[in-house]
Amino acid sequence: MKISQWFIRSDELLLIKNFYLLNITSDIMSDIETDKNNNFWKYRSYEEIREIILKKYQISQDTFIVLYTRGKLMMAARFAWLLYWIGCNHIRILIGNIEPSLFINNLSQSLSLPNLPLRPEVILTCSQLSNEFLCSTTKFIDVRTYREYSGEITGYSYIRHAGRIPNFEYDPLDGIYGQINGDITWDELEAYLHLMSKTNIYEKDIKRIVYMCGTGWRASLSAIFAAELNLAKTITVLDSGWFEWSELYLT
Repeated sequence: MKISQWFIRSDELLLIKNFYLLNITSDIMSDIETDKNNNFWKYRSYEEIREIILKKYQISQDTFIVLYTRGKLMMAARFAWLLYWIGCNHIRILIGNIEPSLFINNLSQSLSLPNLPLRPEVILTCSQLSNEFLCSTTKFIDVRTYREYSGEITGYSYIRHAGRIPNFEYDPLDGIYGQINGDITWDELEAYLHLMSKTNIYEKDIKRIVYMCGTGWRASLSAIFAAELNLAKTITVLDSGWFEWSELYLT
């Protein structure tokens, strides 16, 4: 399987003249997300994110961005999906080990980002969700574990309510997206993608797939896998997922 839309091998970096290499850590995630007590781990407002991405990370719309992480791969996916929503054109998640000191971020470019996200359809909020249920060409997929989906557990120490959102179907991969480490090999990545392609088969009239999890991290990785496999024309992540929905509609 040829993978090029979302992932890049470490040896391929040598073929790219200018790129921005960023190690995604929990500190970086706190720059783009609210905290659990304040606003359900949601992405910050677009105005806040735009300023952070431009001024702190100096990422522009046309920057070739390569993300990697020492943690779970879903962390890099969450950041990557944010950049995709903004409208960045060249985003890759690195697969394979590298020595970061060998690469220097020295980009000479004018910094600019759109005043509004260029791909608003790839992120959905809980307040927008009910209107989407009316669309017959949209599929709703819950990528949490079955124990979370069935209401046996919440899966998080800070989520009070267990259960599921109506109209969302259980994903038979049983929360696998939260188990994938950032140091996976290329062969392992291809195996995961192959597994998803065999278990996520939808009707031809499905034009959009909305993925959800507890907060948005696992859903972001499943969305990137789905986009890599071209499972639908539009792939969307429900931001803050079950955490926010359960607090808004179960209390």
